Amino acid sequence: MKVGIIGVGNIGSIIARRLVEGKVVDPEDVILSNRSKEKLVPFQKSGYTIADTNEELCELSDVIFLCVKPQDSLEMFSQIRRVSLKEKIVISTMAAVSIRKIREETGSEKVVRIMPNVPAMIGKGVIGMASSDNIPSDDRELIKKVISTLGFVVEVREKDLAAVTALSGSGPAFVFVMVEALIDAGLRMGLSYEKARVMVLETLKGSAELLKIMGNHPGEFRHVVTSPAGTTIEGIYTMEREGIRGALMKTIHETFLRALKLEEELNV
Repeated sequence: MKVGIIGVGNIGSIIARRLVEGKVVDPEDVILSNRSKEKLVPFQKSGYTIADTNEELCELSDVIFLCVKPQDSLEMFSQIRRVSLKEKIVISTMAAVSIRKIREETGSEKVVRIMPNVPAMIGKGVIGMASSDNIPSDDRELIKKVISTLGFVVEVREKDLAAVTALSGSGPAFVFVMVEALIDAGLRMGLSYEKARVMVLETLKGSAELLKIMGNHPGEFRHVVTSPAGTTIEGIYTMEREGIRGALMKTIHETFLRALKLEEELNV
């Protein structure tokens, strides 16, 4: 299997590395193209195959990732239009560019849109995936195998990808802000940065694992930790008084609305 990646920016480079690190393909079977040739130099030195043009990449590849910016999609489509992609798998990371549009422009009948997030860098991402209806089961399993190198795959309806963008795509940025705030709180109380950092990260990790394994609603465990007239209820009261819950929900919803607005602006 040959995998092509058009656009080796942040997400394209992550996919290129994870395909090899996940032992799905060897470096020489990953074919890359990018507008800036300088970004390809480190990959070329690591044994990846470099295509001179997007058209050449499509001719050589069985699975093709489209990782350019949405506003650059029309130019990219014009460059690959002469290649028959009908039997090839096309996977797009482009926000707001619909499966319908990709099928029209490429001729492929096996089109998938994905929305990864940044933990995909270490194979621990959450990847929202929407696909065209007529993909054979064998090809669908191959697609999941390839995408799973990035992390946990969640299949969604295409119309829900804006929600995926807000919740898991942008989500890590919001988590990083909260982590930073918790570490700063530790510093304010006199802990060293190193100790505050490890305590925050391990607390988050353990809490997430507990919810994942036990399957309980988060509120159930919150009550387990909360004693009458204790320290935790005082902190929760402060969170509610300061509107933390509402602020988080509003943050996600505003991000969702922005994702919908981008789809409307691009109209593709």
